[in-house]
Amino acid sequence: MLSRVFNSGTQSLLNRAMDITWRAKEVTADNIANVDTPGFKRSEVLFAKNMRKAWLLGPGDKRLTTTDPRHIQGRAARTGALDTIVVDQITDSSYRNDGNNVDIDAEMAGLTKNNLLYEALSQSMSNEIRLLRLAITGRG
Repeated sequence: MLSRVFNSGTQSLLNRAMDITWRAKEVTADNIANVDTPGFKRSEVLFAKNMRKAWLLGPGDKRLTTTDPRHIQGRAARTGALDTIVVDQITDSSYRNDGNNVDIDAEMAGLTKNNLLYEALSQSMSNEIRLLRLAITGRG
């Protein structure tokens, strides 16, 4: 019973969405840092593609693997680990002579959009925690 309360699907998806937006911020920062690097090809994190993957996989019960029944049965690292997020490298045409395809204006606009999404997700997670606290204590 308590497991369902503390590990709801909503919280799991919010965690995953926040991980995806965090990784997108890192990738965009890398693109911006390499705006003047000849031959650099920009990368991007597709939010919808990664969320679809998270939705299809579901939260599941990720237990640690043990080799002995006396080992501690803990929880595995949460399913939103940053290393499972798909990062696509964009190798299409470059409008610059040096082969770099980073457009600083597009990257800054994408960073702003991503920051707004992260803030909205953070607010949603805060609301989930507030509702859980209200259910436990009976007061806000």
